Amino acid sequence: MKDHFSRFAIRFVAALLLGLAGIALRSCCPCAVSELLAPRFAAPWELSKLGFWPVLCAVALTGRLSGGVKRTLRCALPCLTLTPAALFLVFWGMSLLEPAGGAYLLVWVAALAVSLALADQRQEPVKNAAVWLILTVSLGVLYGIFTFLPPAAGPFLDPRDVAAMAVIPY
Repeated sequence: MKDHFSRFAIRFVAALLLGLAGIALRSCCPCAVSELLAPRFAAPWELSKLGFWPVLCAVALTGRLSGGVKRTLRCALPCLTLTPAALFLVFWGMSLLEPAGGAYLLVWVAALAVSLALADQRQEPVKNAAVWLILTVSLGVLYGIFTFLPPAAGPFLDPRDVAAMAVIPY
């Protein structure tokens, strides 16, 4: 498909729908797969999953539109790594302000739009593709590890949990 906007629009809608489907799957039938693919609670690390798995799946599903799945994924590797990292940092900063849920949703949609627009600009694979591939795979592995064995630190904790709050003096 030669039209960049059509490709972007298809990927953007696919990523949004995949993210929302992951959240719906997580709420209706919680299992190990749904916990890995969708946020379990509103911690910045958990919410950053919405910038990784839906984008990865949307780019993979629509890869044939821009020269093949393998080539498209190699071109999108920087966005697959940098988008979740940026979302994590932004959500962590936002969590200090305790905004409403709509603010998180707005930031997620904007991050998806920017990420997919930038990923579609590259027509050839990035230099040092092996490094970006290692970073992307490492991020996926970290999502798996930290989903089931989260560290007891601020951005990984459920903000509704008492352990996430300050120590109560006695």
